[in-house]
Amino acid sequence: MGGTLKHPVALGQVGSASAQGSRPSQQDRYIALTPEKLPSHVGKDVALFAVFDGHGSEIVAEHASKHIPPSILDAPAFREGDYERAMQSAIDQEEKVLLEEFRRGEARFATVGSTVTIVLVDLDKGEVVVGNLGDSHAILAEMEGGSGELGSVTRLTESHKPESPDEKKRIEDAGGTVHEQKNVARIGALNMSRAIGDLEYKNPVNKMESGSLTEEQQIAVYGQDKPAQERDSFLSIEMSFKRVELEKEKQYVLALTSDGVTNYTEDKAIMGTVSQQLKAGFKAEEIAKHLVDEAASRPCSDNATCILVLLNGSQVQQTGRGESGTAGPADGNGDGGVGLDI
Repeated sequence: MGGTLKHPVALGQVGSASAQGSRPSQQDRYIALTPEKLPSHVGKDVALFAVFDGHGSEIVAEHASKHIPPSILDAPAFREGDYERAMQSAIDQEEKVLLEEFRRGEARFATVGSTVTIVLVDLDKGEVVVGNLGDSHAILAEMEGGSGELGSVTRLTESHKPESPDEKKRIEDAGGTVHEQKNVARIGALNMSRAIGDLEYKNPVNKMESGSLTEEQQIAVYGQDKPAQERDSFLSIEMSFKRVELEKEKQYVLALTSDGVTNYTEDKAIMGTVSQQLKAGFKAEEIAKHLVDEAASRPCSDNATCILVLLNGSQVQQTGRGESGTAGPADGNGDGGVGLDI
């Protein structure tokens, strides 16, 4: 799914929704910032979307959703068009703030955390740049012009899991241990290998001697003989990135989801539903709500979040509205004002 020369794309409808599912609380957070909702100093025709799937509590996801977007937009690398470096810089800054607040007494930042999936769309250049930590995802589908039939479907994110050979080696080299609990690979209590927060699995908090370790930390170092002061972070904040050039005259749907959606439905099936409902005349907001409600209706369901973004290489006008979300549907109806011809 590559292009040739860079060219503008139009932003069509943006729709988003969240559902709590069977969980006792809603720990997902998301943001959807279209160009007119960005600060005037940004100086670029871009849109920024993100999903943060909290675990243990919503506090890290909430904190990140408020602080990471402005950090990206204010980064010198953002102005230079190095969006990957801007995203990583924002993640690094967020971790620094979480550690500072932990040292000031916010003990929960040691034991709770969040995934991160960020998508920046440069509408002037027709580029989509994705960075992620953990198991929230971004999916890009091509739609056949005119007919709206589903074309290729590509997952743009990586799943950062402890059972991955590279991740397992990194964790063990750092002095950690990957164990299985109910057939799920974990670091301590976590079933992912990259996330923000969860400071008990990172330097400097994980360098405590055995007598001072929490139960989860003891599990995370069980069987390892690396001295405490030589441990590295078991949980990484190094993002995985992908940059895609959108093609002229093509139409696309971009979906950002928490794993409450993708754990139950394959990417192609998700985008197949989107294609069918767009052809039937439903708006992006309605389709996003359908997807999360369907995921949340399953037994033992997780929090489910979905952002849908319609992009068109044959229309070079921008539109849309900004949204942010906590529990339940997003604020606003998500109708971007100009629908794509799909």
